[in-house]
Amino acid sequence: MNPRLTLPALLALSLTLAACGDRSSAETPALGSLAATGEPVINELYYDSAGTDAGTFIELRGPAGKSLSGYTLTAHDTAGTAYRTLTLSGTIPASGYYVVAQDTTVPGRTLVNSGADLNNGSASLRLLRSGTVIDAVAYGTPTTGRGEGLPAPTTGAGSALARVPDGQDTDANSADFRVQAATPGAANGGTSTPTGNTVLFDLTKKEDAGNADWRIDGAYSDYAAALRGLGYTVKALTGTAITSTALSGAKVLVIAEPQNPLSDSERSAIQTFVQSGGGLFMVSDHRDSDRDNDGWDSPEVFGGWDGSTPASVTTSLQRSLDSDTLFALRHSFNSSFSDPVYTATPTASSHPIVVGGAGSGDDVASAGVYVGTSIDVLAGTGVLGANGKTYLGVNSVGAGRVAAWGDTSTFSDGTFSDGTTSQYQNWGNLSNANLGKNVVRWLAGDL
Repeated sequence: MNPRLTLPALLALSLTLAACGDRSSAETPALGSLAATGEPVINELYYDSAGTDAGTFIELRGPAGKSLSGYTLTAHDTAGTAYRTLTLSGTIPASGYYVVAQDTTVPGRTLVNSGADLNNGSASLRLLRSGTVIDAVAYGTPTTGRGEGLPAPTTGAGSALARVPDGQDTDANSADFRVQAATPGAANGGTSTPTGNTVLFDLTKKEDAGNADWRIDGAYSDYAAALRGLGYTVKALTGTAITSTALSGAKVLVIAEPQNPLSDSERSAIQTFVQSGGGLFMVSDHRDSDRDNDGWDSPEVFGGWDGSTPASVTTSLQRSLDSDTLFALRHSFNSSFSDPVYTATPTASSHPIVVGGAGSGDDVASAGVYVGTSIDVLAGTGVLGANGKTYLGVNSVGAGRVAAWGDTSTFSDGTFSDGTTSQYQNWGNLSNANLGKNVVRWLAGDL
């Protein structure tokens, strides 16, 4: 909210409050200078997770180091009646994001309070300092709203309500907030669109373990060369973790058959990367493709711990990438090393990945699935399929795009980084090469 209000603005604000049903200062604290200089704002709400609510949160954005002593959050139901108050404590972290988490599964959390699970329907939330309202958000169609201007939309299960651009406050919830994937403790979409044309192939999750070699100097060397021929800069992402710094400047991230789970911070970095306009290509393989014998295979790394293998997993790794919740693309657990070979054909024949460039000869007529896993498309589009199952699913998330394909062998050229060769020489088969190129082009926004 602007720190100074003109007389017309004050009159308009009074009329808005009257229409919203504010009856007296005894019932509801008077609105002060909302989001004045130096004050935090309510930046993101994740109040309706898939299934029984878990991992919900309220995120504030404000000056790093600011004490929140004396600050509270008050939740109001659709009638405008306060039903819960959360007392804040401590200071805003150096990141500028203060996250009140329902439970310890929320990455980037600052404070854990079960009351962060707000009403899923129409409701409001206010941030107060010593009884004065500092910021306010209403969402849905409350009969008595306690927000600013018209309410923001409701999210539906599995999505968050976030200010976009990050921290924007125009005094109208309907203009400032949009529905997106949750980004606790990180920037919301629309703040730092990736630039350049770099495609990163991840190697931090042992994608070259055992008899796999999904390296740009190994089995994916032809893939890398083809992308360079299209004008992309292709690099391997090495080290031990996927970080925001590592993703800075990249346009597309390719994760091909990861063997190790992702931490909360890695998941958050990837989520923010996509929300801000990046492209993510998840390439999995069949179940039981545990190349380094640690209990994790790629469907589980993408989807999260299955509760069985490995037998014990720390909280920070159990969700792993959580691709079905964050990106609505689930890598099925209903596959095995004994699944047959399929030829996948287009199920969305007009999709740019299938069509390619008109008249260029880079269309996708079919692609090989050499024992892989199917993709459950919870939101988005199924592009290629076989035997009644989807093997390529895509979705737009925030300002970015995501694609999931069910077999790493499709893009293998049969060469290993140590100079040996393998039986999987599939890059030149069917339309496999066109598929690999077109997915990256679409994720980069070039198709």
